[in-house]
Amino acid sequence: MSQTQLFELTPAESMFAPFHDPVIAEHLPLRLESGSAVELKRVFGWDGVKLSWDTAQPGTLAARLEMPLTGLPERFDQFVFCHVVPADVSLTFEARRGGQWSPLGVSVAGRGGRDEVTLPIGARPIEAVRCGFTAHGGGHVMISLQWWGVAQAALVAQLEAARPRYDGKWEGLILPPESWPEPKLARGLLFNEGDLPALREKRTAPYWDKTWALLEERAKQYLARRPEDDLDTYLPQTDQRYIRAREKGRTTYFAEPVILGFVGLVNGDRAMGFHALRYLMCLVHTTAWAQSAESRARGSAWDQRCFNEEMATTAATLLLDWYDFALTPRARVLAQQALWDKGVAIIERDMMKWDYVFTMNQGPWFCRARLLAGLYLETVWPRMKPHTELALQDMRAGMENYILPDGGTDEGLGYFSITLHAVLPGLLAYARARNADVKTLLPSHFRETGRFVAALSAMEPGRVLTEGDNTVDFVVGDTIPLLAAILPDEIYARVAAACLMQRRPSGYFDQYFFEGVFAFIAGPTQLAAPETIVPTFATLPQTGHLTSRRATASGRTVRLHVVGAKAKASHTHFDKGAFLLELDRMPVLLDRGQVRYDDLRSYTLKRTELHNTLTPVTAEGVYVNQAGVIDATIPQGTGDDRRLRATIDLAHVWRGVMARCTREIVADAVEEFEVHDRGELLTPSALAFHLHTRIPWEISGREAVLRLPAWELVLRAPWADSIAQQEDSIDFRLQPVWHLVCRLDRAKSFDLRTTFLCRPL
Repeated sequence: MSQTQLFELTPAESMFAPFHDPVIAEHLPLRLESGSAVELKRVFGWDGVKLSWDTAQPGTLAARLEMPLTGLPERFDQFVFCHVVPADVSLTFEARRGGQWSPLGVSVAGRGGRDEVTLPIGARPIEAVRCGFTAHGGGHVMISLQWWGVAQAALVAQLEAARPRYDGKWEGLILPPESWPEPKLARGLLFNEGDLPALREKRTAPYWDKTWALLEERAKQYLARRPEDDLDTYLPQTDQRYIRAREKGRTTYFAEPVILGFVGLVNGDRAMGFHALRYLMCLVHTTAWAQSAESRARGSAWDQRCFNEEMATTAATLLLDWYDFALTPRARVLAQQALWDKGVAIIERDMMKWDYVFTMNQGPWFCRARLLAGLYLETVWPRMKPHTELALQDMRAGMENYILPDGGTDEGLGYFSITLHAVLPGLLAYARARNADVKTLLPSHFRETGRFVAALSAMEPGRVLTEGDNTVDFVVGDTIPLLAAILPDEIYARVAAACLMQRRPSGYFDQYFFEGVFAFIAGPTQLAAPETIVPTFATLPQTGHLTSRRATASGRTVRLHVVGAKAKASHTHFDKGAFLLELDRMPVLLDRGQVRYDDLRSYTLKRTELHNTLTPVTAEGVYVNQAGVIDATIPQGTGDDRRLRATIDLAHVWRGVMARCTREIVADAVEEFEVHDRGELLTPSALAFHLHTRIPWEISGREAVLRLPAWELVLRAPWADSIAQQEDSIDFRLQPVWHLVCRLDRAKSFDLRTTFLCRPL
C-alpha cells in the first residue's frame, strides 16, 4: 500500500483526511459501517463530509468510519480529529496496530459546535484509524467531519510563541494625530469632506439621533480593544466553521474599524480615527485575508468563497478613502498593494471560478469590494478603470438574475437585505464617481421589490417572517433606509424608521456586515413614523409566496402566509405548503427560522416536520422529509379583506412518497379558516399534521386551544386518531418550541380538513 498523502496546514500540522475538500474527500479510502443507525447517509458536502441518520438505538454504536493510514512520519506525535458533533453523540477513536484495534483515549462527547480532539499517536506503526459514533438520543442526527490530521506538539507551541508582536504605534505608517491636517478624502467614495457639515447636522435629526448615539456607543467600546493582539497569519473570524480551536475568541476586523473611523471623522475625534487606522494596519500586515489555513492547505484547492477577502477589502478601502490625510506615503503604497494581492485578486478568482455566484447573493455581494477598491485605486493605478467597469457589469448581471420578475428573491427577506446592504453602497459610490443616477444602475425588475418586502414583512414594522434562512426576525442591515432615499415614492419610506440600527444582542450576521454607517451616510434625513406594510392580499408568482391580511369589524387582524419556492431555490427549507399565522402583530403559528451556520442544527431546522406541514410517518416513527424543489412549487389563490382561497400542489416535493398531494386554505370569514390536505401515498403509512407555537396548547380529544394574551386559537381535527405535543428542537432564538402533532395512524388516500377559529378577547 502506498504512503498516505499528507496535506500541510502549518509546518507542525498536516491533514491525512481533508474531509472538507470534496475533490479529495470523495477519493479517500473510507469505510462506513452502520450500527443501530436507521437511514445512515454519507454526503460529501462542499465544506465537510456529512453523516446523518434518522434514528438510532440510544446507548448503542450508531455508525463507525474507518480509514487506512500508512507511512506516518515519525516527527508527528499527536492525532488531531476535527468535527462538529451534537452533544447527544459521543466519539471513540481507535488505531489499528498489527491487525488489532485499541482505543486512542477515552470516549469524548460532542460539543454541538466545531471541536478538535487531540490524542497521542502512541506505538508505531499505525495501519488505520477509525471513529465510532455512539447515539445517546433517538432522534435525527447530523454530523460534519472537517478533517483528521497529525501534529508535532512541541513545534506547534514554538510556532505559536513566535507570532510577531506590534506595539500599536505604527510609526512610519500612521502620522501622529497631533500633526494631522484638516480631513481631505482620497476619492470621496460615499461622501467627501464638504459633506461633513451636513452629516454633523444629521446627528440630531429625529430617529437618526438614536442611530448616532448607538454608533458613538459602539465606537467608544471598540477603543478598549487592542487589535494587534489578534494579528496573525489569517484574519480573526467569529464564524467557527473554518477556524482552528486556538483561533477562537477573536473578533473580526470588518465592522469595528469602519464604525470607529466614521464616528471619528464626523465628530472630529482623532483618537477614534487613529484607533481605526490601527485596525487598518493590522489588516495590511495579516498575511492572508482568508479565515484559516484550511483555505491555504498545501495540495488542496478548497476555498469557502471570498467573503473574508471582500469584507476586508471593503473595510480597508473605506478607511483608506476617509483617512488618506493621516497616512504616510509608505502606508498608502503598502495598503494599496494589499488591497489587490490579498483582496481583489482572490475575489476576481472566485468570480471566474464559480459561475453559480452570479445566480445568488454571493456574486453581487463580492462585487462591492471590486467597485470600491477599483474606484479608489483608479486614483493611483491608471489602468484600474476597465476593472471597475467590469465589476459594475458583473454586479448588474448578478442582480438581474437575483431579482425575479415579481421583485423577490428565492433566499428570503433576510438574505435580500444583506445582499442589498452590500450592493447599494457599491452602486452609490460608482454613481457618485461617474456622475450617474443610481436608479439607472438597478436591475430591470427592481421597482417590484417593494411587493416582495411588503409580502415577507411581519405585521410589526421592521420585523420579518422568519421563513427560510432568517436567523433573526427583524430587517437586517441598512438596505431599507438606503432604498427609502433612492426610491422615495415606494413603500420603503413607510417602514425605514423601524429598520434603523438598534441596540440588540450580538448576532451571527454581525461578522458579515455593519449596521448604521451606510444608512447614516445615504439614508433620507427626514423619516416618517413607521407603519405596517403587509398587503391585504398578494402573490409572488416567481418567488413562490402568498400572503393575506384581513381585519375584523373592530380592527383586529388575522394574517396568513403560505410558503412555496421557485425551481432550485437557494437557502430554502423542506417546508413547501407550510403556513404561518399572525394575530394582530403577534406571531402565533411559527416558522422556526434558522440558526448560525456553524451550528449543525441549521441543517436539522430545514426538516419538514419542524414547519407547519403534513408529513408521512415511517414504521420507526420517523417523519418523512420532503424532497428538494427541482421544479417550481408555487401557491396560487385569491383574496380580499374578508376572504381567502389559497392552493399549492405538493406532488413534486413528495415525489417517490405520494402520487398526489395538495394543500388548500379556505377562509370565508376573518375569524375562521380551514386547511384541507388531500393526497395519495404510494405506500400506506401514518400521517402527521404539524404546528409550532411558543406556548403549549390545551388538548381535549380532537380539539386543542391556544390561549394567548388577546386571542384564543381553537384547532379542530376530527380526522385525527390522536393529538399530542412536546417541546422540541429550537427556533432562531435558540429557544425550545412547542410542537403539536395531529396524527392519523394509517392512510393510503387521504382527505383531511383541519379548522381553526381565531377568537379576539
